[in-house]
Amino acid sequence: MLERIREGSQSYTAKAILVLIILTFALAGVGGYITSDTEDAVAKVNGEEIPRSDYDRAYENERSRLQEQFGDMFSAITSDPDYMRNLRSGVLEQLIEQELLVQYAEDNGMRVGPEQVKAAIRDISQFRTAGQFDNDVYLMALRNAGYSPEAFAKVMQQDMTRNQLLRGLSATEFVLEPEAIAFMRLQSQSRSGGFLVARNEKFEEQVEIADQDIENFYQQNQDMFRTQEKLSVAYVELSLAAVESEVEISDEEVRQYYDERQQQYSTEEERHVSHILIEFDTDNAKEKAEEALAELEQGADFPEVAQTYSDDTFSAEQGGDLDWIEAGMMDEDFDAAAFELENVGDLSGIVETSFGYHIIKLTDLREGSVTPFSEVEDEVRQQLLTEKAEDRYFEKQQKLAEISFEQPDTLEPAAEEIGATVRRSDLFTRERAPTSLSDDVILNNLFSEELIKEKLNSDIIETPDDRSLVVRVTDHQPERVKDQDEVREQIVSQLRVEKAQQLALEQAEEWMQAWENGDDVSDDIVWVDSVKRNSGEYPRAIIQELFSMSPSASDESVFNTVALPNGDAAVVALTDVSPGNADDNQLDELKSQMQNRQAQVMLQAFINNLKTDADIQRLSTR
Repeated sequence: MLERIREGSQSYTAKAILVLIILTFALAGVGGYITSDTEDAVAKVNGEEIPRSDYDRAYENERSRLQEQFGDMFSAITSDPDYMRNLRSGVLEQLIEQELLVQYAEDNGMRVGPEQVKAAIRDISQFRTAGQFDNDVYLMALRNAGYSPEAFAKVMQQDMTRNQLLRGLSATEFVLEPEAIAFMRLQSQSRSGGFLVARNEKFEEQVEIADQDIENFYQQNQDMFRTQEKLSVAYVELSLAAVESEVEISDEEVRQYYDERQQQYSTEEERHVSHILIEFDTDNAKEKAEEALAELEQGADFPEVAQTYSDDTFSAEQGGDLDWIEAGMMDEDFDAAAFELENVGDLSGIVETSFGYHIIKLTDLREGSVTPFSEVEDEVRQQLLTEKAEDRYFEKQQKLAEISFEQPDTLEPAAEEIGATVRRSDLFTRERAPTSLSDDVILNNLFSEELIKEKLNSDIIETPDDRSLVVRVTDHQPERVKDQDEVREQIVSQLRVEKAQQLALEQAEEWMQAWENGDDVSDDIVWVDSVKRNSGEYPRAIIQELFSMSPSASDESVFNTVALPNGDAAVVALTDVSPGNADDNQLDELKSQMQNRQAQVMLQAFINNLKTDADIQRLSTR
């Protein structure tokens, strides 16, 4: 039984089904499958509605996924309104794309039969107990997730149909070995040549800048001179670390805490057991179980009997071994029988469970134990200290929240009540906030329109590092474009570099003409020999230009000029190209990567085409 599961779980189909189930829980949700027809929709796709409950479930599950992924950073991320708007929009687009794929698959005759759906459901590991499908576990999981069996089967059928389409499309992509070899050789190619740089500073004295040039630059680059928004604030901070430093714990309290919670410092009894399972659907199951038990009672070797009789072929190969178990791990009847055995080597009678008839043998035993107080005293003390500090922290947090709300235009009474002081900041931008205010959660609140406009106390702001703050904006300077007089020198400096670079490019063009004609150019040419495209030895812009130039068919040198990011200009010569080598050891991996990349691009293009041709109405997600 377990062997069949193990073999099946390694197949592509089983893995694909598990991925689809995860995606269904994480993105699609199920609420829409069990709601009434009168429910409002968040979108219509070719006339088919996407129910709001589907969207709500998908959105909440995506939030849960992000919370698990980002941990302590989650609150900072979700406090950004722009990020959350993008998140909502992304969830809706995913639902739309899923609906389009299902519609296309069904319109083109792709089907998944009921028996396939049933088999897929029975293969889902979350619905199994001791290796077998457990209907009670299945129904409980569906109830917890808001499914009915019919609704879940429908979601499975749609996901499997959609996967049929996606696998079919992906399978059409391939990469030929010559393509991969050519790509590998191109990537490992080396080039030779030379370059000559015209320095910006040599031309700056020749530059003339008129007032009209300054005016034009100022008008065309307003964003360059835009100041950042600034705030100054008053705030009260409460930290768990500070509260914990105030808490005192006596030795008597530590001992009492240990005595009251000894179960936390104890290990459960463990039993190493083996079993023989005769499934109910085996012919004469009860009689076979009795035969096996009789052989064991007459002294037969348990592993041999298990290999002969047990329907759990995976454990039978190990002589019936099920490894170590603790109370509560197995089926209730199995558990009770296993923990009634008193001595190593004892056999149970025939034990009937929901899986069939078992014979259980106790092969080893680990007694439970309690860790002495002396060994865990420091751990107990810290745990008690943490609990007391958290309780006191919560009490102070509640007082801070209540008083700052009742007196919203001052923080003094709230600070006095919790034994803190009101702290004040100078004006700062979001990027240069004081350290204690630099957390994104705090900044997203501080720079919100409501706090800036009202200049009243905020609600409690909790940060990932166990701090609570109430803040109030005391001054605000909105972003603005600086006057031209304020930035005149900056503009002049920028224009001087730009105009000097134009002169440098003209010089580079002259050098290029001379170089092409075979005339002497300069002793300052830097020659490059067999350089790779990722070389850091020379300016990056030079290397990029060298590798972007097309070699001459007649093996003659090729020239070009390029403006460099620092304001300089250069003439670049390509004299030789050396093909790279293909590494056979990496060829298969590269082909796989290229094929996956092509499949992803193709699938996204396919989805984009479906969206272009579809009648999609995006309604409110609020």
